[in-house]
Amino acid sequence: MKKPLLLFCVLLVCGGGCRPRQQDFLTPQERSWLDANYRHITVAPDPRWNAAEDIEQQKIYKGLTSDYLKLVEKKLGVRFLRLYTKSWDQVLEAEKQGKIDIHPVLVQSKERSKKWLFTKPYLRIPMVVLARESLKKHFKPSQMAKMKMGVGHGYGVDEFVAENCRGYNIVPVESDRFGMIKASLGEIDLMITDLATASHYIESLGLTNLRLVATLGTLYEFSFASRKDEPLLNSILNKALKQLTPEERNLIYSRWIIFDMEPFYKDRSFWFTATLVMFFVMVIITAILFWNSTLQAEVKAKTVELRRINEELEQRVDERTEQLSEINRLLQQQIEERAELARDLLHISSNERARIGRELHDSIGQEMVGVTFLCRALEGSLVEDKPEAAAQASRIAEQVESIISGMKRIVRGLLPVDIMDKGLVVALERLAREAAEMYELDCRFVCGQEDELRLQDNALATNVYRIAQEAVNNAAKHSRASLIEIGLVYENGKGVLTVRDNGSGIVNREEGGAGMGLGIMRYRAELARGSLQIKSTPGKGTEVVCVFDPAAEVEGAS
Repeated sequence: MKKPLLLFCVLLVCGGGCRPRQQDFLTPQERSWLDANYRHITVAPDPRWNAAEDIEQQKIYKGLTSDYLKLVEKKLGVRFLRLYTKSWDQVLEAEKQGKIDIHPVLVQSKERSKKWLFTKPYLRIPMVVLARESLKKHFKPSQMAKMKMGVGHGYGVDEFVAENCRGYNIVPVESDRFGMIKASLGEIDLMITDLATASHYIESLGLTNLRLVATLGTLYEFSFASRKDEPLLNSILNKALKQLTPEERNLIYSRWIIFDMEPFYKDRSFWFTATLVMFFVMVIITAILFWNSTLQAEVKAKTVELRRINEELEQRVDERTEQLSEINRLLQQQIEERAELARDLLHISSNERARIGRELHDSIGQEMVGVTFLCRALEGSLVEDKPEAAAQASRIAEQVESIISGMKRIVRGLLPVDIMDKGLVVALERLAREAAEMYELDCRFVCGQEDELRLQDNALATNVYRIAQEAVNNAAKHSRASLIEIGLVYENGKGVLTVRDNGSGIVNREEGGAGMGLGIMRYRAELARGSLQIKSTPGKGTEVVCVFDPAAEVEGAS
């Protein structure tokens, strides 16, 4: 069902959009003349043959002859000027003044042929006899001579009746309109007029009791009349009228000539057409119902299939969600285990450093101090008797003292911070001093609120110190800085460590820093219950800011 319907729609669209372009039926000379003059050509519609309506304060004429004029204009592709009048007398007056170029509806005669060129007749209107529906049942043409027949004056019908209906009872009426009203009311028996007028007034005035009972032959043969001094215009109009197809003429005729001889329900053709239409309607309805039932079955089957697929998807999603939850739990467990392992490693490293530092300080350091005292005593006993040996003993004592100084530096590296007596402040001061000596640059330490920065947790102080140490080493080794400033302040219950330099900044970093050193600094900041922020501008230096909780307790540090 779907494919034939789709093919029909495609053929309908293609057929409607592929009409060949109509060629111009005028000669080049005629087309050139028309294009140059049509804006000045005036047409005078016959007010007797047109119904007028006021649309947007402009009088628009509609009617049978107006439709012919519009169709001719459409064929020519132009629009002529209109001279609207209220009576035929006004048309004749405008004609005398030379204001009219075309009469769209005019009967040719010898007198009119002296002034106008006529096209071939394009419209023939028969003269008809109208009677009330009650008279039609018993009407016979032989009875017409005894009946009162109304005839309008001045339209040419009265002349035709006077010549062909002598001896008849003719009743002149003011106009076709009033004559048809009188026939409808029974004041006269018959009314003679043309078919177009009869159709117009029966419809517009609602004279539904009038019926056509006879025809008297063709009365009017209408043509387009144009000025005699413009033969090209007459040729153009004739060619345009030839372009009118029978379908177009029939469409205009059926639009304005509406005259039923009998009620539609008495016409066999009506019932045949109605039966045929009903048959096709029933066929279409049956096809639609069949198509609808087929679609409903397909929709129902698809719905069941979709429901099944949806249930399977939900089951898979539940299974996948459960798997992901288990994987997430295992990952979280691994993360916690690794974090605990990292803390244990730091704790072990811190304890091991502390143990090595204490061993060096308490055992080897004390023994080395004892060796120094022995060397100095030996020097004193040999200085008088053996001065050379005394000098060697002095050099040995100096070497041992130098070793002791180096060992103390190692011990300070292993145990940089002593929580007693402002250990972090002292350690940072020493860091600045040793960095200035080692790297030959200007390294300063600035501290505020020293009394409020007494950290009771040595592991916390060690982590803060290591962050400062890493930042100073990075600035001195990698940024080629000439100035490093270490700051330690207490603000809003938080400790703030700042390390600034004027070096080249961090190059090729991502999200504030890259490399193992910066990662370790962030991890130490987390152990200190704080945060680390790194701001670096290429060519303008780097700033490392660590905000920590002075009251935090850390399990271990190294």
